[in-house]
Amino acid sequence: MILALALSQPSSSALSPPPSGRVGPHSARRASAQCMAAGSVGVQPEPLPLGDEAPLTPAARVKRALTFWGRVVPILGAYKVVEVAADLPAPLRLAVGLSGVRIPETETESGEVYEELHEWGSQRLESTIQELKGFYVKTGQVISTRVDLFPEQYTSRLASLQDSLDPMPAAVVREVIERELLQGEPISSLFASFDDEPLGAASIAQVHGATLLDGRRVAVKVQRPNCEPKLKGDISNLKRFAKALGKALPVDYYTVFCELERALYGELDFLQEAQSALKVHASVSHTAGGKPAEPAVAVPLPVPGLASRRVLVMDFIPGTPLNKMAAVLEERGIKPGSPESELAGRRILAQLTEAFGRMMLGAGFIHGDPHPGNIFLMEGARVALIDCGQVKQISTDFRLKLAQAVLSVDEWQQTGGSPELVQRAKESMAEFGVTFVDDAPDEAAAALALLLFGDPDAPMPGGFSNAELSPDSPIKAIASFPQELVLLGRATILIKGIAKRLGVRWSLAAKWKPAAEAALECGVDGCTMPVWSSPVQPAVTPAASAARAAGRTRFAEVASSLSAAGKLLGSWAIGRSGAAARYVVPEPIRARAKKVALRVATRVARARDTA
Repeated sequence: MILALALSQPSSSALSPPPSGRVGPHSARRASAQCMAAGSVGVQPEPLPLGDEAPLTPAARVKRALTFWGRVVPILGAYKVVEVAADLPAPLRLAVGLSGVRIPETETESGEVYEELHEWGSQRLESTIQELKGFYVKTGQVISTRVDLFPEQYTSRLASLQDSLDPMPAAVVREVIERELLQGEPISSLFASFDDEPLGAASIAQVHGATLLDGRRVAVKVQRPNCEPKLKGDISNLKRFAKALGKALPVDYYTVFCELERALYGELDFLQEAQSALKVHASVSHTAGGKPAEPAVAVPLPVPGLASRRVLVMDFIPGTPLNKMAAVLEERGIKPGSPESELAGRRILAQLTEAFGRMMLGAGFIHGDPHPGNIFLMEGARVALIDCGQVKQISTDFRLKLAQAVLSVDEWQQTGGSPELVQRAKESMAEFGVTFVDDAPDEAAAALALLLFGDPDAPMPGGFSNAELSPDSPIKAIASFPQELVLLGRATILIKGIAKRLGVRWSLAAKWKPAAEAALECGVDGCTMPVWSSPVQPAVTPAASAARAAGRTRFAEVASSLSAAGKLLGSWAIGRSGAAARYVVPEPIRARAKKVALRVATRVARARDTA
């Protein structure tokens, strides 16, 4: 479970837009009358909470903790017993056999036993998480994405945790919205329609589709009542678990869970998420050098005024979660490994790589929960990154050290490594705050950097393995690490995991090299980021304001308008020519031309990605 279980993150200061639920004159008069009555007979009590303020009782917390320990520790113990069974004396082997754990006698039997363990362990873990829910769901979500680390039984069984938890009843959802956004007014005062069937249900919240009174299609995120004390209790239990078993675990999970705890507090506040979505959008809409650019990925933005701590109304993203894409492609007759599938996969990888490169090396404001349920695929393999509840602002110093590490890994891959690069990696990791065990080889730092940013199929120095769960993984040599490394690992592991599923070689160091160079060129003072105050529209300069006041039109505005008009005209022409082709060109010829175009596009993408 190494950096795998680890990887999930935090937030910035909260923005508090005023609620903009529509309140009619009768409502205002009722509110006024209530205030007058309160002044004469005492303050009226607040409406009863739905349970979200009530902490778990000590007995309930103990029961959850005992259930977790009692279900999970035997899974780890069974694997350990099978691993060391051959070295056990005969009486202990007999005792193990009587306990129900099958001891392999041959190499063939060993494979069968492990397959049985995977099946039993995955079922036990899934049932435990489904029963306890809370923060344990997030742990299961991380495991389900790591097909390169965990057996297929675990990843496939836990994939259901991405967005298919039991939903809240629609009546509860409506009550939360009315209380949080509308001060008790009916939901019809804000929405022309509201879908009671959720689009997705997760451990903290669920999302519903709706249509505002002005006709806009939106997504409404509603926090689960009573989830906050449960999640906080779970993360406290995981911290105790990590501390108690610290010597038996391959990495310092206590630090990992401390970072996740800090992230959790931000994720529970949807006002923070509203602000964070604006910042993530700004981050992916600027290069690492601070220049405005087309957004690398789409980010749903909050509807102004429609946010509270537990309800958030935002843009609706039409698309399919990445974890369900395989089924959608199969329905369309697109087979895994086909040119269509490979081309779509490379486009997805390119967008995510560019987006996280801009966030990490440019603005330094990063989406911290990039699991497949939070990545939506729209038409044309366009990627959207949703759920900005977990974010983090990394320091300028950390960002520049990260840029230097990326360039060092790229240089290693180009040259095959050198003693100078080994020493540079040691210094770089020390500056990051990573320390290694006393007997770690000198190449441990270089191997760790390659594991994070390098080509996963490239050989590792110092006899290390690029398999994270291997006894020879460089992660086993880590003594301590900063919390920022958890965040960094989540993003790199997500992208490398997708590449592994697609069978595509993908070096993040090579992809991020231009962004790293731009970040270092900008230096400590930065370039023009961050620009949180205007994530969508550029700020109006004093000269432009003066020109408008004088009734003059500036040339830059004309040029910008002409550019936008040209793009629109080009899109129209392409659409019209495509429509005409459907009538003029026979279907067999169009199908053949499409296959040829796909093969050519796939070859071009391969050549570009390996260049």
